Amino acid sequence: MFFSSLATVVLFIATPAGAVSGDSLVQAYLVGLVLAFAAATVQWHLISNRDRHWDRFEPFLYCIDLPMLAAGLWVAGPYLFFISPLLAVVALIRGVRYGPVSLGLHTAFGLAVFIMLGSLHPWWQSNADLVLVNLFLLSVLPFHFYSVSLKIHENSRFLTEEALRDPLTRAFNRKALEGAIWHVLGTRKPFVLSFLDLDNFKLVNDTLGHAVGDKLLRRICTKLEIRLRSEDRLYRLSGDEFIVLSPAELKLEGAESLGHRIRLAIAEVVSHTCPTSKVTASVGVLVVSNPEGLNAADLLRSADELMYRAKRAGKNKVLVEIR
Repeated sequence: MFFSSLATVVLFIATPAGAVSGDSLVQAYLVGLVLAFAAATVQWHLISNRDRHWDRFEPFLYCIDLPMLAAGLWVAGPYLFFISPLLAVVALIRGVRYGPVSLGLHTAFGLAVFIMLGSLHPWWQSNADLVLVNLFLLSVLPFHFYSVSLKIHENSRFLTEEALRDPLTRAFNRKALEGAIWHVLGTRKPFVLSFLDLDNFKLVNDTLGHAVGDKLLRRICTKLEIRLRSEDRLYRLSGDEFIVLSPAELKLEGAESLGHRIRLAIAEVVSHTCPTSKVTASVGVLVVSNPEGLNAADLLRSADELMYRAKRAGKNKVLVEIR
């Protein structure tokens, strides 16, 4: 956004009279600047309003930033030469945000741009010192920032992973669940949402202590991750409520089998951890055959109601519904 606005102002104000209007390449470049500025403005607006769709603009802006810089240096080098160090700056920023691979790719692209400018463009050939300075920046700065980029990328990945995990059970949390549901809804393919709640879990905390209750929850998550298929994901909503998201189409028999597999795995953990307790699981299995027009909140509400129907039916039950 900054580069687009700066380049537009320079080309309109700082260039000699008629330089822009008489050059079709510069005019086309200005149109590209305006489009890039508009896309960056929309993304900034979505981010500031915490809209989940902001990331749709990210790949576009990621792919055009360096090409826009390179095009400006080619078609309007005499007027935009002072922004040439931005190629090195963008490479460093991308490396810090996306990791060493991105840093290397952007650096290689920048080096190729200046080698091409110095070899083929008359104005840059006559200003070889500028080409050499930028080649020096792109050769030295990314090398020194490689270790910094690697460390920041690893820390960022760790923090992102931690933000999506429940600290007690290490299962995925509600934030991760909401993102996963929106993702499967976006694919418009069938999936299964299993809502499970532990019956009589409060008695464990009250009679055996919270330490035993915490141990039971952790063991249940471990057991379910072993028993479920590799594509299934376990999420902890809160307390003793969990969701299993299965991104696959299941018929009624398969969905019911999934629910009983969850229920029996929990029963096995309870028998080993606190055999004197009466903890069981009520499971509501919601099979979403047509995701069109649905949203995450409505789906969670429907699965929650289905689970409570299983509780009212006598607990330790599995109910399946297809919608």
